[in-house]
Amino acid sequence: MYRPVPRNEISDAVVHLRELHRQFTPSNDRERYAFERRELVTKNLLSNLSRMGNHPTLSMLLEIADTFSLTIEGAHRLFGYDLDGIREYDRRLNGGRTHIESSHERLRSGEIHRALRMGDA
Repeated sequence: MYRPVPRNEISDAVVHLRELHRQFTPSNDRERYAFERRELVTKNLLSNLSRMGNHPTLSMLLEIADTFSLTIEGAHRLFGYDLDGIREYDRRLNGGRTHIESSHERLRSGEIHRALRMGDA
């Protein structure tokens, strides 16, 4: 579920991702902005990696995923987390006690229905 990843392995992966994106020349303003943002995020991440704790914040993972066109799972994997393993462990640990209820059919897209009680297992 989690394996410690050496800082140099993380920095090598970030540099590799940046180099993959550098292979394409930005053709419009949106792509130029993404290129500049990626360069800035890479610089900040590499310079702060040694001061960062063992576990990145969720906002940092979201920014990395967005900047380098990764999935959330890919961003977690960069730092040594296996989300499938965590999901499986959670299912085994909590499977008989809790579960996610389906959303109410009359809700508009994006609205969340909060049940007053947990559903039956």
